Amino acid sequence: MKLNIFIILSILSLSLSAQNSNKVFSNFQTDFFIGEHLEHDKSLNEAIQGKSYGVLLSYNYLNTKKSTFNSLFNNPERGYSFMYQGLNSDILGEVFAGYRHFTYNLTPNRKINLHLTTGFGVGYATKKYNKISNPKNFAIGSNILASGYLKLQYLQFLKGTNFSINSSVGLIHFSNVAFKNPNLGLNTVTFNVGLNYSLNSTEQKTVVVKSNVDKKIDYNLILRTGFNESKQVGSGLHPFYTVGFYGAKTINNYSTLTAGTELFISEFLKHYTEIESDNNNIVRGGIFIGHELTQNNFAFISQIGVYLYYPKEYESRVYERFGFKYNLGKHLFSEVTLKANLFRAEGLELGIGYRF
Repeated sequence: MKLNIFIILSILSLSLSAQNSNKVFSNFQTDFFIGEHLEHDKSLNEAIQGKSYGVLLSYNYLNTKKSTFNSLFNNPERGYSFMYQGLNSDILGEVFAGYRHFTYNLTPNRKINLHLTTGFGVGYATKKYNKISNPKNFAIGSNILASGYLKLQYLQFLKGTNFSINSSVGLIHFSNVAFKNPNLGLNTVTFNVGLNYSLNSTEQKTVVVKSNVDKKIDYNLILRTGFNESKQVGSGLHPFYTVGFYGAKTINNYSTLTAGTELFISEFLKHYTEIESDNNNIVRGGIFIGHELTQNNFAFISQIGVYLYYPKEYESRVYERFGFKYNLGKHLFSEVTLKANLFRAEGLELGIGYRF
């Protein structure tokens, strides 16, 4: 999921622009796919036994409300999708997942229809790690998983019909964000072929909304917390706390740059004994830079940081954060973010912040 969000931010920041007209419609889509698992850790060698396959069913609709969001992002489609993926492995089994997704038109007012779909949701795995019955499944440590997918799609409408055929490439991710280990996660690159049926189609004119951007620097204080387990299997769930202070400067309607410092208090470090040591220091401190992709009151967050105070080694001195921010008012905001160390999940963070 972390990688998905990073790619989303990179592409959308470069590709989106306003348009004056669009097709208003709702539609159903069916995608059949085959996929290649990414062996991002040598521990997955025995679990990955072949190519995966599956189906993605989607319902899409277009919200025609005149708003800054719709104008700036070319009236993106919203929708719900359901996925079945056979992992083609006696060790990994099968996964089912449901998503809330958004589809962005990257080529408005052009004959080539290129769309980017991002989906985030919850999945269920039929097989997980078990010390006795399934000891080689280092990818999945629990039945319930967080999941995300990214799909870059080309649509070709058939003349005189409501049907379209489509082809796309995608990336699917499953992980339980370190609530239960082992949890290396599953990443699958897919090739999709499908059929789309439009229920209706009318021409709708929209007004491009111009918004004033306040480019002053805002200062923010945020408190984050959650529970996680170290990468040692069976070490148990423990609470963690993070206090951060950062500056944020809006540079345009889409982007805000951030930079700051934060303090981490992580109880799981007391129980992490992979390296023999009497060091039970659970405090770390770091600095970070980041980006926020704004969509009305929501924002997609991406950050990269480094620990300056790092008394006990764990995974990496470099860390990342990806997730969502929601403005509750002029000063108050909330966050749901994933913190990782070199793209290995450390914990899911729930945050509340204050903007000065």
